[in-house]
Amino acid sequence: MRYLASALLLGTVLTGSAFAENAGITPFAFETLASRNAAFDRSAYVYPETHDLAGQINANAGDVRLDAIVVDGDHHAADTLQFVTGATIVEDDATDAERGGHNIAAGFGIGADLDPLVPEGVGTTTPTADSIVANQGNLNLSSIIAVRENVGTVIYEVAFDEPTDGLLLWERGNSGDIQVEALDDAGEVVGSYLVLDGRNDGDAPSDYTPTGIFVTTYVQDGFLNPGQQLSSVGLRLDTPAPRFRFTALQEAEGEGATRYDGPDLKILALPPSS
Repeated sequence: MRYLASALLLGTVLTGSAFAENAGITPFAFETLASRNAAFDRSAYVYPETHDLAGQINANAGDVRLDAIVVDGDHHAADTLQFVTGATIVEDDATDAERGGHNIAAGFGIGADLDPLVPEGVGTTTPTADSIVANQGNLNLSSIIAVRENVGTVIYEVAFDEPTDGLLLWERGNSGDIQVEALDDAGEVVGSYLVLDGRNDGDAPSDYTPTGIFVTTYVQDGFLNPGQQLSSVGLRLDTPAPRFRFTALQEAEGEGATRYDGPDLKILALPPSS
C-alpha cells in the first residue's frame, strides 16, 4: 500500500499530511546535460579491491557539472534553475553505530574537492541544516544528501527563494523511495507524491529515468562509494510551492515492513512560472 505510514505516527510533526497521497503533483521525465573536467587528473583514483574493476582508474571521480535540462524539448540552462536556499532537519531518529551520526549524511564526489570545474558541497555524517544548504546549493551533481538504511524515520525540508511548480530530483543508484510533500507559506501541504524506485514496490514501476551519468560519493569519516548511475524525476505541481518536505521510512526487515531503502538526492527547481 503506497501510504506514508509515518504520517500517522508523526501527526504532530507532519502538519497537514492528511492531504491525499499522490494528489496535486504529477511526475515528468527530463533529460540531463552534464559535463566533466577533461583536464582533471584521475590517475590517483582507482576502484577498491572489493569492486569488479579493482585497481582500474575510476573515470567517474571529480566534479559532474549540471549544464542544462531538457523538458519536452524545452531547454533550461543550469543558471536559470533555482538552488536550495533553506533547510530544516525535522526528524532523524536512526543510529549508525558503524559510521556515526544517524541516517542523513552529506557527500560529494571523490576528488571533487580538488577538481576546480564547479563548487561542491560538504561531506559529513552529521550534517546540520546549513550542511544541507551548502550541499545542495550548487550545480555539482555529485553533491548529494544521502539517507542511510538503518531503522528509523528521516524527515527534512528544503526551501527555495521563489515558489516553483517544477521540482527536479536526481537519485544515486535508482535505489530509494521518497515521500515528497509541497508546502505553502503557512506550512500546509498543497501537494504530495510518493516517488518509487520500482524495487519491492509490488507491480509499480520506477518513477525515475536513468541519466547515463555516473557519480562517486565521499562522506567525511564515513563511507566511500566508487560509482553509481544517477536517475532523475521531475515533479510538476498544480500549485507552486516554496518549500518541500522529504520523508524516508525504514522499518525493521520482515513481512510487511515499509522500507524506502535510503534515497540519495540532488534537489533543484525550475524557475517561477516555468
